[in-house]
Amino acid sequence: MSDPENHRRLLFHIAYRMLGRVADAEDMVQETMLRWHRADTSEIREPQAWLTTTITRLCIDQLRLARRQREEYVGIWLPEPLLEDLPGDPSDDSALADSLGVAFMMLLEELAPVERAVFLLREAFGYDYEAIAAIVGKSAASCRQIVSRAKARFDKAPDHTPTATEEAERLVREFVQATQTGELAELIAKLTDDAVLYSDGGGKVRAALLPILGPDRIARMFIGLRRFHTDGPPPARFVRINGSPGVLVRGGDGNLSAMTFALEEGKVKAVYIVRNPDKLAGVRI
Repeated sequence: MSDPENHRRLLFHIAYRMLGRVADAEDMVQETMLRWHRADTSEIREPQAWLTTTITRLCIDQLRLARRQREEYVGIWLPEPLLEDLPGDPSDDSALADSLGVAFMMLLEELAPVERAVFLLREAFGYDYEAIAAIVGKSAASCRQIVSRAKARFDKAPDHTPTATEEAERLVREFVQATQTGELAELIAKLTDDAVLYSDGGGKVRAALLPILGPDRIARMFIGLRRFHTDGPPPARFVRINGSPGVLVRGGDGNLSAMTFALEEGKVKAVYIVRNPDKLAGVRI
């Protein structure tokens, strides 16, 4: 009989993409393990299939319970940052890393819980439709339709594929440096004409309630924040967040921010800033 601990990493991958929260994903993994130890495992022929089915169904139920919380969330909801040194680091698995990007996970919020499970199991984890149908309790044909509709919807969305190349890391460092020097023209030049900034404070710390559109407004926002740093720009810690180069920085109000970026043709296309302290409780700078 296979040791269920051998599948813990896979289970975390599934749960994090389903829920967008590290602690919640870990809770789902733990609950799955508890259910395994309570079950009559002598009757389980395929442990991975059993574990995958259990955690997927737990996450679907959890998403349904959290739906109202998401609807009542103050401002923009962004997934909790997944740092490279946290459990379930996908840096050595490019296929899974492609489904970790913040933009991609924001798109997943448009799907109902079962749709999200079907789409992720197929597109991120490569499960066949028969296996997915057994997990979610739908027909294989229905699962195919769910994936087809989701792909059609996502194909119309901007491509903000996460990148972890040396070039991407250089661009991120240059952008952060420009935010600290306060040169408006230099900062604007590093943003695409249709750049957008998303900021998640959860109603607990200062953050933009709506996306900030355009390079001029984004640049002026960063420069405006410099007035809160009387002793000069705060030190930045460069890390890998959700499969892409990111940065941790403490603002003038003392609160931590985790920033990651979407890049396009050598410029910053999108900036994602998580400031909600609940989502950064386990992060140390």
